[in-house]
Amino acid sequence: MSLTTYNSIWELVKFILKPYLERRIKKGKEDIHRINERYGISKKSRPNGTLIWLHGTSVGESVAALALANSMKKNGFGKHNNEFFLLTTNTLSAAKLIKDKIKKGLPAIHQYHPYDHPKFVLRFLKHWQPNMAVFLESDFWPNLIYLTSNAKIPTVLASSQMSDKSARFWTGLGYFLAKKVFGKVDHVLAVDPKQEALFKKLGAANVRSLTSLKSIAEKPPINQNYIFNLKKNLGKKKILLAASTHPGEEELMIKLADLLRKNSEDNVLIIIAPRHIKRSLSIQNRVKAAGFDIKSRSKGEFPSKRDPFYLADTMGEMGSLMEIADLVYVAGSMVPAGGHSPSEASQFGKPVIMGPHTEKCNAQIRDLIWSGGAIQIEKKNDMNENFVDSIFELLSNPERLEDMGKNSLIASGYAQQRADEASVYLLKLLKKQDKEKATV
Repeated sequence: MSLTTYNSIWELVKFILKPYLERRIKKGKEDIHRINERYGISKKSRPNGTLIWLHGTSVGESVAALALANSMKKNGFGKHNNEFFLLTTNTLSAAKLIKDKIKKGLPAIHQYHPYDHPKFVLRFLKHWQPNMAVFLESDFWPNLIYLTSNAKIPTVLASSQMSDKSARFWTGLGYFLAKKVFGKVDHVLAVDPKQEALFKKLGAANVRSLTSLKSIAEKPPINQNYIFNLKKNLGKKKILLAASTHPGEEELMIKLADLLRKNSEDNVLIIIAPRHIKRSLSIQNRVKAAGFDIKSRSKGEFPSKRDPFYLADTMGEMGSLMEIADLVYVAGSMVPAGGHSPSEASQFGKPVIMGPHTEKCNAQIRDLIWSGGAIQIEKKNDMNENFVDSIFELLSNPERLEDMGKNSLIASGYAQQRADEASVYLLKLLKKQDKEKATV
């Protein structure tokens, strides 16, 4: 596929874009008051001064963008009144995350990124004229990258990685498009040597292996009152937190509870924190149908020593749950959902277990495994049994859990150091660009 072919497809897509966006509005997936931003049109003015554009699609990439922005601030950017960030996202949840940080003082403007029709992208670039563009994502929009670089804006792909599926497209059908797009990029900061080699193969010239910026997610807050109420009736129960579960993963928690019951082990509480709390009732029904009681946070209930399960089905309390956990299963990894980042658990110094489906966070989990802070279940026919048995063995070995937790925390510290290295690197590029402009 060539760039010309790609843009021809967009000429066709343009005719169905309006009804598509209207459907997304009805489903609550778009902000009706800001829909023009999808066409590169903004109601906001560009501030005078230096503007660094950080682009991340969803919450994971936006967390990485915020981590990079905070690190760049720590290293001097933003200390002057004429230095700002432009943060672009795709999803409403990511937008909310960004806007909350702006309210707390981050010198930034939020926009929804334009769709990838060249007309929309050029309109966006003409309006904002960023001094540097940093893309933090695993799904790459060709025009957004190509036209930015073509406008002589320093273009950097940071925290860069591709899933196996994306890599198959870019090295296959999209190979010539890749050469056109990635060949224009100024710098690529890949998450690991494997991804470094891939981007070089696709035509990127200046590539170096660094780290995933998702590894330095801001540590979520904790609620001491909630923690007290959670723990006051548990005695010495060990706590397994199943964080951000998807359909099919609660069944594995039930299998674990069955194994514990079979071995007369009643000193473990399994906390299920579903990725989508609208699944709360179905999870409760499934657990009860298996013969277990389950209390839920949304009902104002708290667990006791007799409870095998607790359902954390309210928002904003993951930090508190991480704080009290003895072991964290980072979910979305025993089902093909790509896995969620284990970085939050690592920041709390918690041992981590994950399944084989970690396409979205391979760099983070590899770092943790290498440090000794995590284990990962291999993809085999008996992986469900191995998963349940591994958790049972870990919970029966407090010394190993303690060692894993220490290693997990150390790995989190190293990730922060590499993120600071990335921000210093980018600020040097910006300074070099400013000097070059001054001599022209």
